[in-house]
Amino acid sequence: MIVETFFANNHVKCLSNCLLSASPRKMISQAMTLHATSTTHHAIPSAATLIAYNEESKHHIVTLPPFFPSEDQNYDAYPSPLHKVHVMPLLTDAETDNLLQLARTHATENKSWEQQDSSRHVSYPTVDFAVDECIELSHYLGASGIGFEERIFGALSLVYDVDAEDMSFLDLFCASYEAKECIDASNESGEDRNTMDHLDFHRDGSLLSFTVLLSPLDEFEGGGTIFDALGDIVPDNHETNSILQPSGVIQPPRAGYAVLHSGKLLHGGHMVTKGQRIVLVGFVDVHERNMKSGALGPAAKEWGRNDVRVFWNKRRHSLLEQQQRRNGGTREQPEWKLMSGKYLSKDTEERRLQTNKGRSYIDSNITMPANIVRNIEKRAGNALIRKRRLATEDKLLREYLLPRNERREKTDKEGQFVEVMDGLMFE
Repeated sequence: MIVETFFANNHVKCLSNCLLSASPRKMISQAMTLHATSTTHHAIPSAATLIAYNEESKHHIVTLPPFFPSEDQNYDAYPSPLHKVHVMPLLTDAETDNLLQLARTHATENKSWEQQDSSRHVSYPTVDFAVDECIELSHYLGASGIGFEERIFGALSLVYDVDAEDMSFLDLFCASYEAKECIDASNESGEDRNTMDHLDFHRDGSLLSFTVLLSPLDEFEGGGTIFDALGDIVPDNHETNSILQPSGVIQPPRAGYAVLHSGKLLHGGHMVTKGQRIVLVGFVDVHERNMKSGALGPAAKEWGRNDVRVFWNKRRHSLLEQQQRRNGGTREQPEWKLMSGKYLSKDTEERRLQTNKGRSYIDSNITMPANIVRNIEKRAGNALIRKRRLATEDKLLREYLLPRNERREKTDKEGQFVEVMDGLMFE
């Protein structure tokens, strides 16, 4: 069981006066001293044990359940800071309204929310525009405006224990999710719009990510950020302060709230079923000194294997449907032929004499044995793929962010050219 206990504000170090405006600084710092106990691996925790909430600060913390085998030596590393998703107030009502109007004005004038843009986010096209494309919005968020960078980096630093000086924006953009009924109505009136109502599961290129809700809740239905790791958790309908919805969706309670999480969590944009939902999204890069070298590679490799399994499974089901249609639905299994025979030596008399029949051969008419197909199917089952994917994610979250005592020190020379005997080198 996971228990989060909040202590009084005087037990927590507040951010410096230059970091946040007084109200958000108080909101964040009041919520941040936590105590967590371990949980069993096999039981699915209830929503009540995973969600912590502080009434005074309005800060929610959702701890992802464990998926990594409990007998592994890394089990004691759970939960790490990266296992936690934070939902907290970040902007005042006035700031949220101003950002929303600036974003809408720019998007309308430049038609930024009319089409999906695959040039900025190639694998997962989104309907958005980069903040630096809008001068008015950039100025408002900048140091001469509301000081958004210091504020969000301060919040991320506090909840994930990473120095704000080690953070930088990998991307900062305003995205729009629009219900299908709105898109259809626009296209019927003669407009050619290709927007989106959701975003498929994906992982960000950054260690840390955030989404700030700009639209008032009465302007849309649905939406929110959906996390695969929370998909099995059944929300407690009696918990009035819960921000966890069915299927693993986290929905902020009002505009101006931010959802902070690790970008390495498999997540997506839940479907908007009515109206339009506008959000400010950021990917935050973290200096490599904070991360364990070599931890990401094996995880990415395993996720890639799972992607291949998913593709094979979809392909198999597609071929099975085609074959059943041709044969009146009588076949239970598609016939898989091995197509690699053209790359192998032919079974000639000369080859048999040379090899003494020491190796097998494949011709163009060989079909894959049924027992092999069954084994492949088992490995490609959706439930097993998800289990492997979540276990890999859990392991990465335990390992990736180094404890402070294991992070190397920053030096004045870091990122500077220093003179050496043979000329200049970058250190």
